[in-house]
Amino acid sequence: MLAPSSSAHATAALASSAGRRALRRPLGWALASLSPSGLPVPPLPLCAASSTSRSLASCRRAAPSAPAYSLGGCGSVRGIADTLAARTLAAAGYPVQPQDVRRKGKGPAKSSSIPAGTPYSKELRLLAHVLETATPGDPLSVCEAIESFGKNVLNPGGQWLKVAGDAKAVVLTSAMRGKPKQGSILEIGCYCGYSAIRMAMALPGVRIVTLEVDPAHVVIARNMVAFAGLAHVIDVWTGHSKDLLTRIPDRYGGVDKFRVSGVFMDQRGSRYDEDLGTMERLGILLPGCVVVCDNVLKPGSPTFLWRLQHGGTYDNHFVKLTEFAMPAEDWMSVSVRRADAPLAVAGGGGEVDAKGAEPPEELAQLQWEADRMRAQATRVPGVTFQEWAAFAEHMREGMARHGIVATLDAEQLIEEPWLVLGVHGSPPADRGEKEVVTLDAGTPLPSCYAVGC
Repeated sequence: MLAPSSSAHATAALASSAGRRALRRPLGWALASLSPSGLPVPPLPLCAASSTSRSLASCRRAAPSAPAYSLGGCGSVRGIADTLAARTLAAAGYPVQPQDVRRKGKGPAKSSSIPAGTPYSKELRLLAHVLETATPGDPLSVCEAIESFGKNVLNPGGQWLKVAGDAKAVVLTSAMRGKPKQGSILEIGCYCGYSAIRMAMALPGVRIVTLEVDPAHVVIARNMVAFAGLAHVIDVWTGHSKDLLTRIPDRYGGVDKFRVSGVFMDQRGSRYDEDLGTMERLGILLPGCVVVCDNVLKPGSPTFLWRLQHGGTYDNHFVKLTEFAMPAEDWMSVSVRRADAPLAVAGGGGEVDAKGAEPPEELAQLQWEADRMRAQATRVPGVTFQEWAAFAEHMREGMARHGIVATLDAEQLIEEPWLVLGVHGSPPADRGEKEVVTLDAGTPLPSCYAVGC
């Protein structure tokens, strides 16, 4: 895996012998340095990236100074994951043994060589595809490779990759660029690390703390982040949000020091309400904090949108767009915490924001249907693209009967990205025709793009 490096210069660094020597420092050392805020960041030893069977605690106890890393190779899921991790290490110039980048009795693990029936085959094939096609230390090429895998490899076979790509990446990065300057970004639902990398590109140097419940996905995400050269700013934690949200602040100096100015929630939609309430109760959300939630139409989070709309502590936009690599409508909610929202209590122990009136019975029914649809998508034969599109229309019609409608079309953000923040966004101060912002997910905004609270 790559040691910390500037994404702008990582590719050039890899090309030089001095750069390779710098990148070969074990991550246990590289991540022991202080973050920009002065807080120690959690170490990410090499074994954490390659072994699905070791806990985070045991990985931290591993010595980071071994001169070479033998990760083992076999036909198991762990064997494939280990060989892919070895290729990540090799790309960074680590002294990996040649046999470690091969599966036992076979050639190097490639996306096409991973059997379809292998557990987590989609995610393992994704990582192999990125290692084959992306450039080490170049986060944009990593994101493009992930999107390419979803569109060109999975889609022809009727499969779907759940990442916030294309228009969703534009919404996410446009919103996060308007967060307060202070504070970290907290992501719930890392999956394979795509959105965390997108946010790290949009906001260089900002600490991104991301949670993922599935240990196998954590392995994939850590390798993605390291290959992109962003392991020094993105921390991937293993566990369920219900367990981790109350514990994470202590890993960064306590509730008084761990303040959050941006939140991206991409876990199960029925958890959005409870998890946001936990963050409010802990008092870690700064005034002006930007909260972005994915898939609030498909499968849907109707009771959560009701809470945002009637709670009185957030200014909201519900953004209409087309799902990544799927011909179906979806929404993302973008909410900015008002300055007059309840203030944090020193040391935590605050109250959950008022939620307003109880949601109507029909919205509760729609929430049940959304959870049922989400569960069906994880089972064989799953849910077809046509079924998803029909369900999205059903959800849209049901929520509209209770005043929950899309307030913004993502197409408007291509040239006017500040609109995603509503009253909290402002256009460039001096915007001539030649200075029109054409935004894709990896394009930095000009210095005159003023947003925030």
